[in-house]
Amino acid sequence: MTLSTHTRRQLSYAEGYLALGLHDEAAEALDEITGEERDATPVLVMLLGVHNERGDWARAAETGAVLCEREPRVAGFWIQWAYATRRHASIEHARTILLRGLGMHPREAIFHFNLACYEAQLGHLDDARSFLETACHLDATFTDLARSDADLEPLHKELG
Repeated sequence: MTLSTHTRRQLSYAEGYLALGLHDEAAEALDEITGEERDATPVLVMLLGVHNERGDWARAAETGAVLCEREPRVAGFWIQWAYATRRHASIEHARTILLRGLGMHPREAIFHFNLACYEAQLGHLDDARSFLETACHLDATFTDLARSDADLEPLHKELG
């Protein structure tokens, strides 16, 4: 779908407002988009950003689910959906989302790292170690992050 000039302009406004930390104004700019364009993927992507910035986890999770259904090959949508779901529903539900996404993105280190965090929080330390090892193997930057991520605290305690 080719977006109208009006919708492209409103998306641009919303993006600018978000960059300035003006979440309500970004939402208002998107509210000006009507009709079938309101459901266009670029609009939903911007809405997901607004919901995340506002901490509206229920709406972010809902939007993330729609985006993953439409564009399952976009790894970032899975990560954002899981993040919002963790905050809105539970870490178990977020884990399920990431495991589904991992099947499509097995070489994306962020999936493994986040799953390591979730498993550690759930007390599944062997699984957490395994996911963390894979994440660090795929992307060495996660090695440093692992040392300070609070979600991995159960692993830190175990290692002393």
